[in-house]
Amino acid sequence: MAPARVIQGQLTRLSRTTHGIAYDTTNDEIIAPNPLAAAVVIFRGGATGEEAPVRTIQGARTGLSRPETVAVDEKNNELVVGDPGDRRILVYRRTADGDAAPIRTIQGPKTKLLQVVGVAVDPVRDLLVVSTYSRLPGGVTGILIFGRTDQGDVAPKRVITGPKTGITRLRQIGLDPETGKIYVAAINNEYLPPYDVDKPRAGLDANAELPSPWNTGTEGFIGVWDDVEDDGDVPPRSMIKGRSTGIVHPAGVTFNAKDGEVIAPDAVWNGLFTFLKPELFKGRPEPSAAVERVRARQQRAGVPPSPRLRRPAVALAEAGGPRPQ
Repeated sequence: MAPARVIQGQLTRLSRTTHGIAYDTTNDEIIAPNPLAAAVVIFRGGATGEEAPVRTIQGARTGLSRPETVAVDEKNNELVVGDPGDRRILVYRRTADGDAAPIRTIQGPKTKLLQVVGVAVDPVRDLLVVSTYSRLPGGVTGILIFGRTDQGDVAPKRVITGPKTGITRLRQIGLDPETGKIYVAAINNEYLPPYDVDKPRAGLDANAELPSPWNTGTEGFIGVWDDVEDDGDVPPRSMIKGRSTGIVHPAGVTFNAKDGEVIAPDAVWNGLFTFLKPELFKGRPEPSAAVERVRARQQRAGVPPSPRLRRPAVALAEAGGPRPQ
């Protein structure tokens, strides 16, 4: 199925490595990091084609090195950027543009930040949630929970990590402020550097084939934790995993609370999977007036709803789809 719209081209200032994006429902804007340009670009919500961003955060004062992931705090009008290049979190005013300095930075050995690959904000409980993984002995691979306004070299309030979590490597996260649920894409693929930086392919036969990072034997999953109650080596409260789900190594996650859906792209299938999980959204209030205004604008503009792959496990079973090898 073709996408409703595509944003691409030189004028967009996007690059091939854009991994984590965010959508501002209040102001109808799309925010995307560009790690190769040490920049964050912001588009209008209805952007399409080769359309220039309405704002670009870039320059020496920004502190950006290799921004990998972004989140928007609509309540407090802030943008949160995860930057593994310098192992830090940078917070900007939502309207920041050009060579704008961050208003807060979290960085230092106490933070336990390493490969920062996901950020999310809970403005209801004043929390900032970060997914990070380590390739170094003693480093943390898991979820770090900070105070929303923390800055400097500050330790996280809670750390979710350990064998019971099932996480060996993770990517993007999502957070529902109405429930405090953290949605985690545990990709769990194996990181295999192709060569030693100083001695490429040292000790390898010239014709040696390196193993694929997708043949790890460890399936990924979507896990759900609580941003207040969970701490330490604790299993997820809910999980989407296994052959019947169709996902192998999920690289991201988001949700559609209105329809009770959890949505995840998979790095092996190169596809988008949507799961019906209404039990995760029980007790949630009705959508805000701002969200309804955006939906109304999209309807008037003739923007079709996002395509949904309902119950992908059934579709795979009926099609007899092969398991990725």
